[in-house]
Amino acid sequence: MLPESFPTRPRRPRALIPRLLLGCVLGVASALALGGAEENELAAAYLYNFSKFVHWPSSAMRDPAAPLVLCVYGRTPAGESIGALDGKLAQGHRIRIDRLSRGDALTRCHIVYVSASESPYLNPLLRTLANRPALTVSEIPGFAAAGGMIGFVKEDNRLRFEINRGSAEAAGLSLSSQLLKLATRVQ
Repeated sequence: MLPESFPTRPRRPRALIPRLLLGCVLGVASALALGGAEENELAAAYLYNFSKFVHWPSSAMRDPAAPLVLCVYGRTPAGESIGALDGKLAQGHRIRIDRLSRGDALTRCHIVYVSASESPYLNPLLRTLANRPALTVSEIPGFAAAGGMIGFVKEDNRLRFEINRGSAEAAGLSLSSQLLKLATRVQ
């Protein structure tokens, strides 16, 4: 016979797995010292985890078989590392990597990684993407403060990120509370 205080319902460990995975990957990633190749791989790891912990409105993902499109906008040394995400699963969708140049249409993108090469054109780009259900991420300094959604920052030689929650919510995106807790700053 079980004591009355003993839980009779089994716990749901599957519900904890995403939280533990996010904490482990992002925690380890932020603890590593940065070098060129390592930083690129960390950026790709962050992008992959962002794809799992950001929820898009149903209008952005009408077809359950449609890919989650991660667009790399501009030239970036992280391109090869990000390319390794092609075909991985996130929220039941295969990730497809599209490489775009200035002037290319961004309408099919669910995530737009804006490379530092596009820094001079950032304001017009963010105006184009404003209120569209596309997560914007960049290594450009001050990206989140400028209206981007997630900006990578270096702190103590570690890659971290800031979040502009207002920009994400205006676009109809929902960021998990675990993701918000791991940000160095939420605006």
